Amino acid sequence: MIWYFMAAFFPCILIVLFSVLTRSKWVGTLLTLILIGVSVWKGFFHNEWIIFIDVVSLAAGYLIIDQLQFHKHQDDE
Repeated sequence: MIWYFMAAFFPCILIVLFSVLTRSKWVGTLLTLILIGVSVWKGFFHNEWIIFIDVVSLAAGYLIIDQLQFHKHQDDE
């Protein structure tokens, strides 16, 4: 049960976090995809449902970062 919960929220949170840190939604998405890809390659995923939930969470994180534009740097000048 915990794997499904983590698959539902971690990719979304990682995209938002990496996008805010790098100020680029593409770099944040790429870093998250690499991290999840390596995890799949190393065998940390137990079944296909977790991978499907990860993909949905990745899409949700990308849409959140795109709509709220957290990746944009705003100067107060």
